[in-house]
Amino acid sequence: MKVFDFDNTIYRGESSIDLAVYMIRNNKKIILYLPMIFTNLVKYKLCMVGRKEMEIILNDFCQAVMGDKDEVPEIIDRFWQIHAHKLNRKILKRIGPEDIIITAGPDILINGIRDRLHTDHIICSEVDLDGRRFAYLNFKENKLKRYRELYGDQPIDAFYTDSYNDRALMEISNRVFLVKKGVTIKQIKPVKKRNLRRGFPG
Repeated sequence: MKVFDFDNTIYRGESSIDLAVYMIRNNKKIILYLPMIFTNLVKYKLCMVGRKEMEIILNDFCQAVMGDKDEVPEIIDRFWQIHAHKLNRKILKRIGPEDIIITAGPDILINGIRDRLHTDHIICSEVDLDGRRFAYLNFKENKLKRYRELYGDQPIDAFYTDSYNDRALMEISNRVFLVKKGVTIKQIKPVKKRNLRRGFPG
């Protein structure tokens, strides 16, 4: 069984950031949050932001910019009409029906593209639209927690991710592949002496 991260692995870029930028057209308030979003994106990439801090940031953001919940499905549908081309076909070809996608991205976003992801085993952050808040942030150690709840001790043969924020899942995987820009991967567990380029083993 293989497990895949979503952002910068299956999707070329940060899908939640792309959604926030897209939503500026409908809600000018988001402009005020862009510096915070990009600052924390950098901190995320450097593994400098914790789960609690991220929860506070995201919930504040949701409270400020999320309007009528009935509009959300239409916004998500329009977003994916424009951004679906950023799905990484090379990675998608590696995903089988028994494999798992596990992401910090919100369910309301990922569900909009679910039919193109080749598997029904998808674990996301959970958004409470009525409360305009994240009910469960599937981030860092919470990814492993939810994986254990759903799949117990089932081993991971190969794990594909772009970030050491996923260290908890790396530790329980037999093989780990670090994805770079969707083109190059480096096997980091077990350690290999050379990068594997333009191929996706496992």
